[in-house]
Amino acid sequence: MELMAVPKKKISKHKRGIRNGPKALKPTPVIIRCRSCGRVKLPHFYCCSGERAIPDEQSNSNN
Repeated sequence: MELMAVPKKKISKHKRGIRNGPKALKPTPVIIRCRSCGRVKLPHFYCCSGERAIPDEQSNSNN
């Protein structure tokens, strides 16, 4: 009969929290709407219709 491994001491809540901290759920990123087409996108990401100008900027550039 072989001996099984067992912990020597109880792991405290603090040590357990430090070890399991990176496993916690991450907050969801902010989701915004594209100003040119209205589709949902992440901030700092180009929309699929990124080549079109924003309507407010387009009217100002014609003047």
